[in-house]
Amino acid sequence: MSATCQPPQPSLPDSWWVPIPVAPAGFTALHASHARYAVQVDLGRIGPFGFSAPPEHEAELLYSDLQTNADINVSHRLGSGRAGFHGGKYLKGVGRTLLAANWNHPMDRYHSSGHLFPSAAMREYLVSCYLEELGAGDTLVGCEGLLLAPLPPGAERYLESFFPQRDFRDFAAVDRRLQAITVKGGEFARLSNFTWSFSQWQYGVPFLIDLFLKMAQYLGGPTQPRVRSREVTPETLAERLEGALERLVHHFERYFQAGVYWGSFHNNFTADGRFLDLETPIVFGAPFVGVLATPGELPESVDLAAPNGFVGCEVLICLRQVRTFLSFLIDRLEWLGRNAWKVGGLERRFFRDTVEALRARFPSSHWLHDAGALEEKLTAGFISVLGLPPGAEAELAALVRAQCRVMLNEEPGRTAKTRLVPMEFLLANPEPTSPVMAGVPHFLEGFVGQTRPGRVFNAALLQVEQAVDVTTALRELREAEATLRGSVRERGKLP
Repeated sequence: MSATCQPPQPSLPDSWWVPIPVAPAGFTALHASHARYAVQVDLGRIGPFGFSAPPEHEAELLYSDLQTNADINVSHRLGSGRAGFHGGKYLKGVGRTLLAANWNHPMDRYHSSGHLFPSAAMREYLVSCYLEELGAGDTLVGCEGLLLAPLPPGAERYLESFFPQRDFRDFAAVDRRLQAITVKGGEFARLSNFTWSFSQWQYGVPFLIDLFLKMAQYLGGPTQPRVRSREVTPETLAERLEGALERLVHHFERYFQAGVYWGSFHNNFTADGRFLDLETPIVFGAPFVGVLATPGELPESVDLAAPNGFVGCEVLICLRQVRTFLSFLIDRLEWLGRNAWKVGGLERRFFRDTVEALRARFPSSHWLHDAGALEEKLTAGFISVLGLPPGAEAELAALVRAQCRVMLNEEPGRTAKTRLVPMEFLLANPEPTSPVMAGVPHFLEGFVGQTRPGRVFNAALLQVEQAVDVTTALRELREAEATLRGSVRERGKLP
């Protein structure tokens, strides 16, 4: 069948969304208002042929988002393989979606399982409560609640296969007995959604208008006024992308002040600059620059130019992804301006004008591209928070300089090693059976540490992870939340 003879396709909220049938499931919600989100995917409803009756109501559908990263992708992970948008919320842990093309991949069992560990859901929820109480809830797509259910019979053996080199008895008790779904707000997109859309370009002006309109809206975030199509200009798109970039950096400054390190950063933040995938946080409770290691394996020293080596500099990992997306977007728009099928001169001019607007907004002198300007921006933020003496300031600036050059793929030049001092922190596992310890550069000893709220967070998490049934787990999670919020109130909100 030729492209011009295709039957009309059903309209979806976003071009990168894929509808997936869901059915009620036996999960119990932490908050009664979330009981409606006790669902799991029901791929059998699709049927082997089109003769089957499709789901008729939105309540029977979840939308998973297709993703393509501009830098690197994992084989057969097509997007949200265990998550999707349902009833205005984003649910994770609902089972294998249609985008889990890795479902039979023997080396990717966890990400192909559809499963969410309860300890991960609890970390997402408690770190969201922590940041909300500090007045920084707007910096992330917070976990508003969770749902738990007992594992089905025989599931333990499958879970063991996730980490074959680890003893299943070392898993938290709650992870050996239960499974989870998290509930988050649904008003966001990722840069990888845009990359997918531009890579899967569809001819026609309606697609073009819809994509750029969605880009403008999602780059602005949910707090910005809705954008009308006539307001979407090349300059608006470039301005909103820069605004999202500045917002991303500001949010990481807040995480630094709060002493929160997210652990996993690739494709894990929204287009408007909020952090999204909250499964693996480490909470110090106070600003921290240093190194994480397996207990007993902290090196005596570390090179200042170690790739992704220092907690505190992780914003650079995200900035590198934004730079790559920007490069992809400019290259793709230039190609479309020359070669796009079935678009007129006005549309081609819009592509070219958008390229010009992006280049004008992000010249080579912009701090996103200039290692010196980026170093100055980040170092100033660190020093304003830590209050270091001049000698320590200079050593910290050298560390940031080396890390910035690594991020920009520049030769860092001759760099020194810095001696590490082990820190006695209480840290819960950021993921199953993965304990960590922390060390700081010697010149920061005495200037970074762990606060009482940080210790309370980790102690509370260690406690709730020992629950073995749904009722106990939810009760202890409520108690942990109350204790954590109380300790944060004693500290006060972030400046």
